Amino acid sequence: MSDWLPAFLLPNILVDEPIESEFVVITSTEDPRCAAIASEQPTFATFISRFKDAFGRAVTPSILLVRKNSPPWVLSMDALAAFRDTISISAVTYNKTHALIYPRTRSFQYSTYFDFYAWTINKDFTLLTTNNPALWGMDQVAEFQGQPTAGLAVSAHDKLELDKYLLAALLAEWKQRFSQPDPPWQRLALFRSLNMAHAAAQIPGIVDISAQSLGRSISLWVSAFEILVHPGDRDSNLKEAYGVFDRVDWLMADCRANTYAAYAGRGRNAALKAPKRNLACWVYGELFHARNDFLHGNAISDTRLVVAASGRSLFGYAPPLYRLALSGFLGLTFHGPAPSSENAEAYSAHRWHRYMTTRSQSDSESALLNLLKPKVKED
Repeated sequence: MSDWLPAFLLPNILVDEPIESEFVVITSTEDPRCAAIASEQPTFATFISRFKDAFGRAVTPSILLVRKNSPPWVLSMDALAAFRDTISISAVTYNKTHALIYPRTRSFQYSTYFDFYAWTINKDFTLLTTNNPALWGMDQVAEFQGQPTAGLAVSAHDKLELDKYLLAALLAEWKQRFSQPDPPWQRLALFRSLNMAHAAAQIPGIVDISAQSLGRSISLWVSAFEILVHPGDRDSNLKEAYGVFDRVDWLMADCRANTYAAYAGRGRNAALKAPKRNLACWVYGELFHARNDFLHGNAISDTRLVVAASGRSLFGYAPPLYRLALSGFLGLTFHGPAPSSENAEAYSAHRWHRYMTTRSQSDSESALLNLLKPKVKED
């Protein structure tokens, strides 16, 4: 008998390697754990085999499984959604960052890929059910025809790539956050922020992209930053966000240098009195200022999000900036002396860990620096 129970399908992603903790895993429906459930429950096997894209091509969904006899905290929707959020943000920040650095199209730049499918199998494996603010319903498995989200590229050749170093750190925080009856404020803030970032990283529109829809996404990203840096005992503000960027262990001098006049607020003399700050602070200040314009109904143009010096849009730079904020918030940096090279295994592991740590940070910084580089005009 299987030791796992199905929770939610994710038809927009194909997980090559399972992403798991002690009690929860997101994996392919071809995983042996899922196959064991399908062999015991024919209706479940039918359910997961009925996904095709809009053109009738078969789609293999991924699935979130929960271990039987998990502690109660694992089974809450908050915990399961937060587990998904750690993966979503680790993938979105990684793929958006690399899309900014390298000139090729990448999937998984948006969190829409990681949305849970609306229909699930019931506990008795007899019916499909759905329950959300728009619909409560039941239906027959035999009549089900599932599809991934229209407008997303879903391919058997498009494996999920993500920031494994960030994911490991977030999953460690996930268990501490939800297993404790009274977690500290910073852990509460972290997972509230990740959930807001998951909302911010949704595709801003499938066919109806406009300056307003991009501004709405920017606004949600700024909210994710504000939640992350909220001190708990007073309001969150620009200085709190700037402070987390000051704590980043910068690798590149151009990112570390305090040479930028970051947005300091609406006061007439605010900019004159404000100290110069690093590049991340400047980018966040521009996002913050744009957020205010969009949400407060101020006059805007179609180029409101365009950086005049480079012609690039601020819209694409929120994910790498958020990755850098997480770096400062979580203290993601490389520590510790190298072991003796005589211990080949330990020395090799140390070098690999150092490489993975610095690569993620370096890529995020490189993406941020691209914002100020003029776009190359095509002939």
